[in-house]
Amino acid sequence: MVVPVQARLNGELSQRLDDGIAAAAISFSGGLVLLSLLALFSPGLRGALRRLVGAARDGRLPRRYLLAGVLGGTFALAQSTAALVTGVAVFTVSAIAGQTFGGLIVDSRGIGGGLRQRPGAARLTGAAVILVAAVVSALPRFADTLAPATIILPALAALAAGFLLGVQQALNGATTAASGSPIAATWLNFLVGAVFLAAAWGVKTLVQGTVGDPLPTSLWVYLGGLCGVVFIGASAFLVRRIGVLLLSMASIAGQLASSIALDFLVPSGGRSPSVLTVLGALLTFGAVWIASRRLRDTTAK
Repeated sequence: MVVPVQARLNGELSQRLDDGIAAAAISFSGGLVLLSLLALFSPGLRGALRRLVGAARDGRLPRRYLLAGVLGGTFALAQSTAALVTGVAVFTVSAIAGQTFGGLIVDSRGIGGGLRQRPGAARLTGAAVILVAAVVSALPRFADTLAPATIILPALAALAAGFLLGVQQALNGATTAASGSPIAATWLNFLVGAVFLAAAWGVKTLVQGTVGDPLPTSLWVYLGGLCGVVFIGASAFLVRRIGVLLLSMASIAGQLASSIALDFLVPSGGRSPSVLTVLGALLTFGAVWIASRRLRDTTAK
């Protein structure tokens, strides 16, 4: 449920900087600083990072898995660019569709060394319900979108970014297994993601020149990185236990529920959640229950 909070914080930072890519880079860098400080005072984390290096060196962990942070950085870039064109509603539905399809494919092929889970009736039904829930929850905002022809490519980019997010979670599961620590996998993600986004920010600056506003002085707008640490760390810990699809669906359900809570407690833009948005959130919890039935049955056996 920390993702909507992170989105609010990063959105506020993006507005104050007038630069979405800069906000994403600063958010990732903030998470990296926090985890690096933790590593300084945690012998266990330093040991896990050494095991991770050893696993990559001797071939137990494919070295390409170490670049999973680029996939997270790609999603952050899509949030800061494609969403400005498509609008929040279309971006959200496209990204959720990508995460759902990605979860089905990653689990069925066992990408990242996880347990293969064929897309049975329960999982396919749950995936279908989650897509319906995403559309229903976003219906009140579809009126704000541009003409369909102008948003096809950005929407496809959002779908691809959502798909890559599912792949990232699978690779993080493999990194966690190799190091014995989800925090080590999270640190690596933030290191790679921060370098990737800083490079993107640098290229943008070279092409467009220095743009945007000065760094804000309010410290709370920089807390998005902390939320990212919690989300990526929890995902790395859970992905091999419940699979990418169920993890993505549970995450979507939590995001919708916490978004509604935020809109009630701290309204954004003067809007309160509509009945359709609440209905969509309830549908997501139903979808998670449907998709998890087979997992519980398998565990019981």
